Amino acid sequence: METYARLMIEFLPNAPDDAWLWFACDSNYDGNGQLIKWMIEQPTCPEAAALAIYWYSGAGFYAQYQTREQVPDHSRDQFDVLQSLQQRFLGGFYRKTAVGFDPRNDPTPIGILERPGYDWVAGEPHAESLPAGVKNALAGTQFGVMNMPEGWVEGMPLEINAVVEQEYEDEE
Repeated sequence: METYARLMIEFLPNAPDDAWLWFACDSNYDGNGQLIKWMIEQPTCPEAAALAIYWYSGAGFYAQYQTREQVPDHSRDQFDVLQSLQQRFLGGFYRKTAVGFDPRNDPTPIGILERPGYDWVAGEPHAESLPAGVKNALAGTQFGVMNMPEGWVEGMPLEINAVVEQEYEDEE
């Protein structure tokens, strides 16, 4: 397991609920599958973080496929993860908290710091076919990455990011 994933797995169980959401909304989704998989398997994962992971992991794109067999072979694992996440979310598996998330008005600016409010449902033509429960806003404080503490990078607290950066430097 990568240092990054290991340190976050040690950190998140005792982290505030908003930290889970900050990670979900600011993480680099390329290559962090171990940590995402761990997060969505935890009943302690805040509901808002699970819903954010669902959308950030491409739920709107994968909604074009009705069955696993329709999905290209190289994308079936991701389809399976999203199906499992959707089932857990709709089944009430995740922990309700005071932190909210609105997939129709995500306060995290996707690439445009001046204009937060991305609509994940409208942003993908097939997303309307998804169940209402994953398209509706979760009540609660809407924390975006603009609310992350200074020094956090890609959803990681300063101390974890420092260890990861040092490891990268040592490898060079």
